[in-house]
Amino acid sequence: MQSNQIIKSKNNHRSWGLGLFALAVFLLAGLSGCGPLELTGASGVSDAEATIIAESNPAPEGEETGPVATPQPAATEESPAMQPAPAEPTIALPHGWVAYLSKSNSGKGAEIMLVNMTALSEAIALTNDGSAKTNLSWSPDGQYIAYSANPDNSWNLYLMRVSDGSITRLTNSPAKDAWPDWSPDGRTIAFETFRDGNFEIYAIDVATLAETRLTNSAAGDGRPTWSPDGRWIVFVSNRDGNANLYRMDANGGNVVRLTTSEAAPDTGPAWSPDSQWITFTARRDGNPEIYKMRFDGSQQQRLTSNNANDDHSSWSPDGQKIIYLSGNNGAKKIMLMNADGSNPQVIGETGDDHSAPVWSPGGDFLVYKGSGEVIYMLDLDGNVRPISPGGHIASEPAWGP
Repeated sequence: MQSNQIIKSKNNHRSWGLGLFALAVFLLAGLSGCGPLELTGASGVSDAEATIIAESNPAPEGEETGPVATPQPAATEESPAMQPAPAEPTIALPHGWVAYLSKSNSGKGAEIMLVNMTALSEAIALTNDGSAKTNLSWSPDGQYIAYSANPDNSWNLYLMRVSDGSITRLTNSPAKDAWPDWSPDGRTIAFETFRDGNFEIYAIDVATLAETRLTNSAAGDGRPTWSPDGRWIVFVSNRDGNANLYRMDANGGNVVRLTTSEAAPDTGPAWSPDSQWITFTARRDGNPEIYKMRFDGSQQQRLTSNNANDDHSSWSPDGQKIIYLSGNNGAKKIMLMNADGSNPQVIGETGDDHSAPVWSPGGDFLVYKGSGEVIYMLDLDGNVRPISPGGHIASEPAWGP
């Protein structure tokens, strides 16, 4: 574990200025031509990623880069063959950036930190305002992070440009606006809000800041999640009594009820990469289990079956694997299974309270919050490495595209 990583903040260290300047130089090659609200599409590799790859030239994900063996002298009768010392195991490094929230043990606010995963550099603080923050959400092109914050005691949505840390306030509501989720084309953010006296789902155009109300019911509608193809938004609602999953078109039309559980809530929807399947957490059998169904609610099937609480499912980028959390009494572990529920296995540490596992874009790594309030990186062979320093409370890791 790396104990010498130091969080650099703007006010606490003069080196913050250099750190942010270095970050800006690192990224601006691909981002400087983009205005604060001029977003590009989600396809392809961003200029920033191209710059990172070109400058660092890391090994591909999943490919180990061990030390080069030193040539040994030939064996003679007087000098037997020398046996080289076994090489230390190495972990290949992934690409991209991970953002997470960090606060001191005595602090109430949280700051957004950024780690270059290609080099596992020290974390850089992108904010330093001391306000509470939550729900980090990367734009599809990796240039922005949307999040919810309450610097003025009112939760609203904000947009940060990663290259220079500039912040734009997206919403201005006296009630709580939270849970931002980007459309795949990067033009729109869906979010939940309590501005109408109950939770409803709105969408905001990132370029114009024009807002559209997508749901309108007397009950609570929340947790909007876009399908990867951009056609639908799945959400949780108790409009028919119990919390169930619903699907609507991207413009709010054609609402379809997907689950009909009456005994316990169905929550936590997660789309498969091809937009054909949805996993979710259901308590139909007395304790939370992972289920999956087709995009239209058909073919519902239980994937996990044990006495533990299973939740927080997420599909691998290739759609072949699913990760989830499993455990009881605060001791959650990360599980990996095939998309059909077969071959469940523990990966990484066991016996600790893990949360918020997130896939890397390539599907070979995860980041998660683990023991000691630290963010860890994990490969699928179970190798674990911290990416945030100890002494701070780290949470909500989000891996950029």
